[in-house]
Amino acid sequence: MMQHLTSNHPNIHHLIDKLCVVIPMKSPTRSKQRLVGSLSDSSRESLSLTLFQNTLAFFKRHFPMLDVLVVSESLDVLSLAQSYETNTLFDDGSKGLNGALDFACDWVKQSGYDSQLIVPSDIAVLDYQEITSLIAAINEAQVVIAVAKDGGTNALLTSPPDAIDFQYGYESASAHKTNALNNRLVCRSLHFDNLALDIDHSEDLQMAVIRQPKRFKAWKEPSLLPIKEHHYA
Repeated sequence: MMQHLTSNHPNIHHLIDKLCVVIPMKSPTRSKQRLVGSLSDSSRESLSLTLFQNTLAFFKRHFPMLDVLVVSESLDVLSLAQSYETNTLFDDGSKGLNGALDFACDWVKQSGYDSQLIVPSDIAVLDYQEITSLIAAINEAQVVIAVAKDGGTNALLTSPPDAIDFQYGYESASAHKTNALNNRLVCRSLHFDNLALDIDHSEDLQMAVIRQPKRFKAWKEPSLLPIKEHHYA
């Protein structure tokens, strides 16, 4: 059954118009490099695009009232994002993920949003209740971190959007928390079962197959072609 944020979480009604969801996305041909030994190039590209489309479809279905911005170095990715009625921003990728997020944050601030939610494009299973709980936490903190299984950051909610510097990379959840505390901001670190799982390594894909076998089994069966295989730049 389709759920909508407004009907089940009245305590975040006032956030909806002032929150922007930011989804960074690499060119699919450069994505999932840690799976090189496990998947073919075309399978990695297909997996990357399928995860991205799942993310776009999730927010369009469950959070249609939230504005979404996709930032990418790929014009084909941006075109795909526009088909889901998102805002798009081209970044050449020269400054890496943190540079792309700085650029996106400038757009978010200039567009008048009070808060920003960064969600990666490769979460295996997005869960409605987890995302609404994450958003609701901004009522109690200026920085909210959804911690990844490896200590990274799998979602980052900030109010204002530039409350802290973006420090994605090794142990980024700890780095973001330290940054917030050094700036004397209230910070909450949250641990969610589904939001903790992004697909970077073969064991992540194995876990995704266990949780969503119909969706991910194709990438674990060498004899099968990936589902919805596309070829974008």
